[in-house]
Parts: sequence; structure tokens; C-alpha cells
Amino acid sequence: MSLTGAPPTLGIPRALAERTERLTRDVDDDRRVAQTFAAHFEFVWRSLRRFGVPEATADDAAQHVFLTFSARLGDVEPGRERAFLVAVSARVAANVRRQLERSREVASDELDDAVADAETPEELLVERARRRELDRALAWLPFDQRAVFVLFELEGFTLPEIAEGLEIPLGTATSRLRRARDRFESFVAERAREVTRD
Repeated sequence: MSLTGAPPTLGIPRALAERTERLTRDVDDDRRVAQTFAAHFEFVWRSLRRFGVPEATADDAAQHVFLTFSARLGDVEPGRERAFLVAVSARVAANVRRQLERSREVASDELDDAVADAETPEELLVERARRRELDRALAWLPFDQRAVFVLFELEGFTLPEIAEGLEIPLGTATSRLRRARDRFESFVAERAREVTRD
């Protein structure tokens, strides 16, 4: 055994360094997921509802979106979380709607309506009626048009952001938005005629 030169290599420092690096990466990933959840949960939940997910299943669908985000974290470029969440929300909503169409059960939002302290019963009724009308109007749109319409008109995304998030060409996003607006306006006009007849 030599008293000079490098100490013998036992492999511990390298293993310890790798483990420390892995733990640090895990902590950073957990922090990123938590920050993304805090910043975008309401947006994801609202988008799922507007994509046709009943309120009774929206929490589970939102959880699925964030689990997907967590599992694919390495694929999501920092700063692009919102676009990724949009794409996943659209896919999750489509899957939920397909499952509900095949299910014998009818999901209901009635039991999940919460009463806010600051609102009067009359205000709650008006708000509920407005939400129902919006849900009816959105349900009248084909899903591909609905996704673009919701993101542009209700969430304030630009068409290039929508095209990227939904992974469709910009021209497709533009034409879907135009057709969705036409259908939405037709629905509103028809509802106005119904109200006038009543």
C-alpha cells in the first residue's frame, strides 16, 4: 500500500454523488409540479368543465391531467406548462365524455352546487341559469370546435397558442373557431326565439 498518490477508490463518493443528484432532481420536480398545480388548477378545472366534463367528475379529470403532467414532466419545457395542460385537458375531456356516453349512469351537478356566503339565493339562481345556458351552448358545438372556442373566447389564448397546445395547424384552429362562432351565434339566436315565443 502506497503512502503517496490518490486515495483508494471505494465507489462510495460516486454513488453518493449520484444519489444526491437524483434526490435534488426529485425535489426540483416536486416543486415544479406543486407550483404548476397552484398556478393552473383553476384554469384546468374550468377548461375541463367547458370541454363538457360534468362538475361531478371534474375534480377526478383535473387530477388525471396533473398526474399526466407529473409523469411527463421531463417532456415539458419550462415555461410551456400551460400549453401542455391545455392539450392534456382536451384529451382527458374527450375520454371522459366518451366514457359517460357509454355509461348507464347520468352524472349530475345538482348535488355539487355550493352556496357562497356572499351571494343571495337570487344571485345564485341567476348564476346557475347562466352557467347552464353556457353549458348548453357549448354542448351544441362539436368537440374539436368547442376546444378552440373555449380557449380563445373564454380563456384568452391566442390562435397560435391554441394550435400549438392542441397540436393542430394554425389554419385548422382558425377555421374551427370561425365555425364554432357561427354555431354559437345560431344557438343564441334560436334560444332568443324560444324565449320570445314563451
